[in-house]
Amino acid sequence: MKRRRSMLENDSDISDYRGNINLYDRPIVHNKDGSISTVRSMSFNEDGKEILIPTVSDDGRIMSNEEAIGLYHDTGRYFGKFDSIEEANNFAMRLHNQQNELVKKKMAKGNSMLGDLIKK
Repeated sequence: MKRRRSMLENDSDISDYRGNINLYDRPIVHNKDGSISTVRSMSFNEDGKEILIPTVSDDGRIMSNEEAIGLYHDTGRYFGKFDSIEEANNFAMRLHNQQNELVKKKMAKGNSMLGDLIKK
């Protein structure tokens, strides 16, 4: 199976992506403070693995931690499974930075979806 490549020059920053969520088609949440969220996340430990999951729902809502964990248990969708909290946090920061760059490019090009960036 071929990996999807991002349009970012620093693509290698998340080359170790281990999740099963399409990172190029995330909903954008406009937060009250003017910021936006696409991959806002949290992790929790289960069966010895730190599981990184989104707290932004597919319909663009910010979920509580409990709701996000419940959704993971219902769907099995996650950003990654790691051996430690530190690994999960490091990846979450890199993912945040990658998505931040993607959103900037999306806004600069006037694209309607993050996925439009990889079609060009």
